[in-house]
Amino acid sequence: MARLRLLATCLAVLLLTPAALAERLDIPLHVDMRHVEHRLAQALGMDPEGRTRLTQDACNHMDLADLQAAPADQRLRISLAVTVQLGAPLFGECRGPGRWQGRMLVDMTPVVAADGLSVTLRPDTAELRLPDGSEGTLTAPTRALAEQLILPRMRGATVDLREPLAAIDTLIHRSMPPGAGVPTLTDRIRIGTVDVVEDGVRASLLVQVTPPPEGVPEPPLDASELAEWQRVEDELDGFLTVVIGRLAGGIADRDMQLELLAVLLDARWAIARALAEDNGEKDPVRRLFIDTWEQLRPLLLELDQSDQIPEARGLELAAFIAGGDALRALDALGPEYGLEISRDGLRRLARLLLREDAPAAFTPLPLEVDPALRGLFHPGPHPLRDELTRGPAPSLLSWLIGDARATSSPAEALRGVVPRLDSLDDYLATVSLLLGQEAGARLGGESRVPHVFRFMIDPLVRATAWKESCWRQYTGPRSSPRVLTSSVGAVGMMQIHTRVWRGVYDPERLADDVQYNVRAGIEILEYYLVDYAIRRQEHHRPGGLDNLVRATYAAYNGGPSHLTRYRRDDVSASLRAIDREFWRHYQIMRETRWPDVGSCYPVQ
Repeated sequence: MARLRLLATCLAVLLLTPAALAERLDIPLHVDMRHVEHRLAQALGMDPEGRTRLTQDACNHMDLADLQAAPADQRLRISLAVTVQLGAPLFGECRGPGRWQGRMLVDMTPVVAADGLSVTLRPDTAELRLPDGSEGTLTAPTRALAEQLILPRMRGATVDLREPLAAIDTLIHRSMPPGAGVPTLTDRIRIGTVDVVEDGVRASLLVQVTPPPEGVPEPPLDASELAEWQRVEDELDGFLTVVIGRLAGGIADRDMQLELLAVLLDARWAIARALAEDNGEKDPVRRLFIDTWEQLRPLLLELDQSDQIPEARGLELAAFIAGGDALRALDALGPEYGLEISRDGLRRLARLLLREDAPAAFTPLPLEVDPALRGLFHPGPHPLRDELTRGPAPSLLSWLIGDARATSSPAEALRGVVPRLDSLDDYLATVSLLLGQEAGARLGGESRVPHVFRFMIDPLVRATAWKESCWRQYTGPRSSPRVLTSSVGAVGMMQIHTRVWRGVYDPERLADDVQYNVRAGIEILEYYLVDYAIRRQEHHRPGGLDNLVRATYAAYNGGPSHLTRYRRDDVSASLRAIDREFWRHYQIMRETRWPDVGSCYPVQ
């Protein structure tokens, strides 16, 4: 397991040049200095506190502590705090020079082992120094004991890549006929050169690659193949949910949690869009995995380099990072090499991190609310209430509602109702009452929005519902209403994506219960406002407080990665039009709280 730790920062994300199509692919490989220290500490038998005692006999032993590694003239300089006890047994007691304290300095050179799959740390010189830097009178006998007890163990410090390479090899599925004789990674990979750098050891990993023979281009996916790739997309969704949920749930750093959750949400948005689009791509999962891995990898490295992951979990995280990097690197060779990301590959990759806790499969997708996942998105003692207990609040608009609707809740009055021209004012007044009640109730008890920003919530909720659904939960003929559903699976008045928010909200209630749908939408808006727009200080940019509203809606409409699209130049014309229309809606709602029906969808 310790070997895997050394791969935490190894196989870097590659930006491959045309040279990648040659017979040998040169991959940079980096081992962080703290991993070098960890491996040496293990070779010396140090305990979790970084201490050990090496014993020659009852009268001669050495206590070691405070191992440090640093670069020195193209070599590694290892420094150890050493306490030496020297003596000889005489009449049942140890007599002799006695106790010596100082530091041992060992210069080591990393070299490629003969097998080409490991790096050995070779001791070159060793010396002992007193705290003031001098040798002292006991240096010679102490050095003799050190050479006998310490140096042989340090020679055993080796970075062996066999085991992780074998594990990573199982992640790769190659679409070639049985018996094609595809070599394993351990047969194709050798370490080229190795050098000491400022923050660790850098090596080059040479991978033997063989371009496939030219052939006839493969035809587009047929219906069964497309269905299979959709199942792989489901598997990717489940894989990311489990992995990110486990990692985020095991750390206390809320900022890191939110960045991990943003990767999950963005990936789910991408999957939702991919499932709604059939562009004939042979492997629609490939781009999803690569894009997600490029977002996730820096966070995993930051997490691995922090003190938030226990040592045992850190070993597993290191293997997981190496496995993902291997998939990323080999995938970069291109689809013509027959490499693809499979459901089995995702499961095996998960097992590198989760071990026996990894599920046998990540599908079918569970639809029920997962309290642990929901708690990551919405921590605190006030989850979204399941019971519809809130009564109607007084409203200046209540006079617009007829007696029958005034005696029931707005949500009950809207159940199964499709807006029609002959009752449009009555319908809009009921929706307005519902949105106002739910926004006010949120601010009155559960909200995390700072008071200085709370004036934005009511018009933000109203404008979002207007832009997303034109204040509709249902559409179709009055006799057979159906829930308003987008092409990518967003439902109801707040157009909440059931796939994106799987495990956080109940998809059936989002469709069947307009009050639940509105409450969920308000909660999501608050999540993006507080945890992303405000946390990332969008309001400190030109535009001021208005930026918070625009950023919040952009994220609500497209996922966390869209947070800044309202102020970027590289945004499509269609997204710009959406943001402009929302901003117009918000300004109207801020002034009147009433929708401009003439600009809305036609009603039945």
